[in-house]
Amino acid sequence: MKDKNWKEAVEQLGKIRHFSSLYVRKSRKGALTSAQEVDLLFRVALAKKLLTPLQLSYQMGISKTAISRLIENLCKKELIEKRRKKEDLRSYVLKITEIGKEELDSTYYYYLEPLYKLKRNLGKEKFQILLKLIEEANEKM
Repeated sequence: MKDKNWKEAVEQLGKIRHFSSLYVRKSRKGALTSAQEVDLLFRVALAKKLLTPLQLSYQMGISKTAISRLIENLCKKELIEKRRKKEDLRSYVLKITEIGKEELDSTYYYYLEPLYKLKRNLGKEKFQILLKLIEEANEKM
């Protein structure tokens, strides 16, 4: 091994994975949508302008192929719809449907509850510092 501190690095990675598993929920049993689909739905619903699949791929940090599968599943469930771009009919943007909004309304607290708990337990100031550091780390990756 070239990295003599690899054991420490593995421990650090384990801490990051543990943190993620505590605060990023998997989908509820019997839910209409997966956790990744809910993530995509929230991004589409909260975006200031209509998003393309490529923009979602960058935002979510997953491949365009995975985004395409998520979009197709959500379209089949009638939670989002594709809208062709007028300037380039080969491209499209995504819009959340009323059914999609209802799905988010019924599931948002389940996904956000661990975040609310973290904010309560850390306090507002430390919570903001943590989010800032996470955002900075994401930008560096």
